[in-house]
Amino acid sequence: MGYLIDTCVFIDLLMDKLPETGRNWLAANAGAGLAKTSSIVYHELLFGADTSKAHKEVADLLRGWTILPVDQAVAAQAAILRRLGKARGEKMGIADALVAATAELHKLKVVTSDVKGFPKESVINLREINLPNI
Repeated sequence: MGYLIDTCVFIDLLMDKLPETGRNWLAANAGAGLAKTSSIVYHELLFGADTSKAHKEVADLLRGWTILPVDQAVAAQAAILRRLGKARGEKMGIADALVAATAELHKLKVVTSDVKGFPKESVINLREINLPNI
């Protein structure tokens, strides 16, 4: 199984707020090539990096990571996910839908600490103690 790492995980890592179990899990899975991220996550991190120092930290953090693109298939799947959520009375933002669709199309689980924006069956909460092993 592979994983798509969401923005909040990287933010927690950059802010030194990611628990040790989460840092260890992330390092092990990234080192094994099982963890990837999305161009949407990259965008969100760069948007939040409002100083040259912060921009460099983001660039350094994501160096060597596979950053999956948003293409026509991802956009179409994201629209389906948003419509399905809307039918269930849930509101899914565009960014979360694009991240979730990217993960789904690449057969990855979204790893986040903000699970409310994602379909329950496709997400792992990195703040939980019992994380899947690599």
